[in-house]
Amino acid sequence: MAGEASQRRHVDRAEQLESAALVIARDTERQALFFEGPEGIGKSSLLVEIYERQAAEGVYFVDLARMAAQADVLNELARQARRQGVQVPSYQSTRTRLAESAQVTFDHVRARSTTINVVLAAAADRSIQLASLSDALLDNLVSGARSPVICLDGFEACAAPMRDWLGRDLLPDLLAQPHVSVFVAGRQVPRLSHPHVSSVHTMALPPLDVNAVQEWIETLGFSSLKDEAAAIHETHGGIPGLIDSFLALHLEPHQHTLRSDPENPDTGSDPHSRDG
Repeated sequence: MAGEASQRRHVDRAEQLESAALVIARDTERQALFFEGPEGIGKSSLLVEIYERQAAEGVYFVDLARMAAQADVLNELARQARRQGVQVPSYQSTRTRLAESAQVTFDHVRARSTTINVVLAAAADRSIQLASLSDALLDNLVSGARSPVICLDGFEACAAPMRDWLGRDLLPDLLAQPHVSVFVAGRQVPRLSHPHVSSVHTMALPPLDVNAVQEWIETLGFSSLKDEAAAIHETHGGIPGLIDSFLALHLEPHQHTLRSDPENPDTGSDPHSRDG
């Protein structure tokens, strides 16, 4: 039984989940929550739980560590939209139009200054294209009075150009849509400028306390560890990822069948495992 699933079910993040529910229900002035903290603190697990609790209006989960370029993020959102029955005709037509206009060749580029100008123009053109694609996609995602929930994980894993684009362009575009809820997780998170910064609340995830570790152990049915919660908490600093790894190696004799049941395989914490 993979540890991530047990971590997600038993980690104590009631405050963060309540705040997320208020954001999604429009019961707060905040439109976005950014979850920040060190590796293993449970950011991804929390984001996955938010993802799994939403379905009615459309929910999207993008692992930024898997995205090589800015356009990949938009393509992934569009792919998930189609899988949820949300059509993206404006986005598809914009992609087609831009692909056709990009079929331009530059002949006889000899002068160094001319070459530099061509490179600069191409970079500016890519920025305009991304903006056009983003606008078209967002129009599709919010059409029909939809209220999509966007979850972006692993912000720190992005290369600098991707981080800059997310903070400067995509996130402000999302926050400009009043019915979009945004959740971002990372060891570091975007720092937005005015006026969008007022729509965001950054929550630093704390380590678990002893009571949470005790509840986690009891829920897993590890009777031999019931009196060890304080020691486990101290040894691993209350870091969910480290505690999860420890518990994943611990096997109670009567838990063997439950934890290795082939008819109930664990799918891990990646929402894409359900999407194929």
